[in-house]
Amino acid sequence: MVSRDTTVHLTVVALALAGLAALTRLPTDPAVTAVALVGYNGAVLAGAHLYLAWRGEDGLVPVASRWRFVAAVAAVLSLAALAVLTDPVSLGPVTSDAMLRASAAAVALGYLVVEARDGYRESTAENGL
Repeated sequence: MVSRDTTVHLTVVALALAGLAALTRLPTDPAVTAVALVGYNGAVLAGAHLYLAWRGEDGLVPVASRWRFVAAVAAVLSLAALAVLTDPVSLGPVTSDAMLRASAAAVALGYLVVEARDGYRESTAENGL
């Protein structure tokens, strides 16, 4: 039997693909393309988690973890869009794009650390440790 998470994810991906197909009818302005790709990637990566977290459904993943994942994906995609839409600026020995990439990596690493810590706490709480 297919889980609720899988059903929701497949539905969100199908809607994202339909939205991307509809966006091909728009002018090919770089800003519109960047926003469309960020929206598409956000929907594919975090759309199902956003929907299930909004509804408060645990399923295979706790609601708090779903919200953290949605926030991390939104932050990383926003930084990526900012890097694409702005011209690189020299900030001493590095460029603004390098700083944005480093910030996105820090968000991703922070997400992994928080999820690992939360998973550890949950597993030790179940065992009474």
